Amino acid sequence: MSVIESLMKTELVTAKADETVAHAAWSMARNGVGAVLVLEGDALAGVLSERDVLVRVVAEGRDATGTRVAEVATSEVVSVDVGASVRECAEQIQRKNVRHLPVLRDGKPVGILSSRDFFAYVVEGLERLVQHGRYKESLAEGADPYDHLGGSYER
Repeated sequence: MSVIESLMKTELVTAKADETVAHAAWSMARNGVGAVLVLEGDALAGVLSERDVLVRVVAEGRDATGTRVAEVATSEVVSVDVGASVRECAEQIQRKNVRHLPVLRDGKPVGILSSRDFFAYVVEGLERLVQHGRYKESLAEGADPYDHLGGSYER
């Protein structure tokens, strides 16, 4: 299993292109997600995010109950393959300025990776790396940071 496959959410919240933005927003709120994948059949046709709703519906004074998802969803979807590297995901999120990265297998959506979950994973890895470095420094200085009894194995 790839790292991305272990990080992505597999319970996809989806919308059809012809459903209303109000219904898609209700689905996002009900499921506690910031974006829905817009599907035409089983193919990914777009992503509708909270930002899309805010900028393309609310800020423009559109009626969410009369606006169709296809009218305001992002249709040029930035996605990655399920086997993508951590670096590739980071580059896509940063370069394309996206918060939700659909994950595809054979061109079909199998998951979604939020930038929040992705960066939590990256930070956790960095913290482990720093902690390991500090541990090695302590050992090099002759101290065992895990010897909480204050004794020594050599005395």
